[in-house]
Amino acid sequence: MDLLIKNGTIITADSTIEADLAVKGGKILAIGKDLVPEKGTEVVDAKGKLVLPGAIDAHTHLAMPFGGTISSDDYYTGTRSAACGGTTTVFDFVLQGKGETMLDAIKRRDALAAPDAAVDYSFHVGVCDVTTQELLDSMEDAVKFGIPSFKVFMVYDFGVDDGSFYQVLQKAAKIGALVGVHAEN
Repeated sequence: MDLLIKNGTIITADSTIEADLAVKGGKILAIGKDLVPEKGTEVVDAKGKLVLPGAIDAHTHLAMPFGGTISSDDYYTGTRSAACGGTTTVFDFVLQGKGETMLDAIKRRDALAAPDAAVDYSFHVGVCDVTTQELLDSMEDAVKFGIPSFKVFMVYDFGVDDGSFYQVLQKAAKIGALVGVHAEN
């Protein structure tokens, strides 16, 4: 083990227990009473403290261009702020450009995030262009890549019309994707 958190109140998805928590390679190795550290293991005494799983922020806007400006937090500041608050994963938005496949948009955004992110991250794709079959089908490429979440805006200069929204819903149903909508019209 690399890290042993002793004497904490551990909160899991289904229980609260007084115990120790052993970590190796960033993953939980064991939870139990009176675990013994190996040589070289960092030991933290969490007596009187809660040991919580990392939180997930499923809706962030980091370095997001919008309305002629860019959101104030980028991946460097936003993810460090998240980590300080106990958030270990953020889901950010990537806006697809006109004529850009969903997978190309994801890779473009990942290149921006990867050098600066201090926590785990993933994306929701903001769908802007499904005017060709290739662009619509690129939703499936995004899902295969591990990004199954899409957002459709029916407002702003990057919004889609009702017909495009319907196409996205039909495609999502076929490929097992999730779709959120800003339904202002």
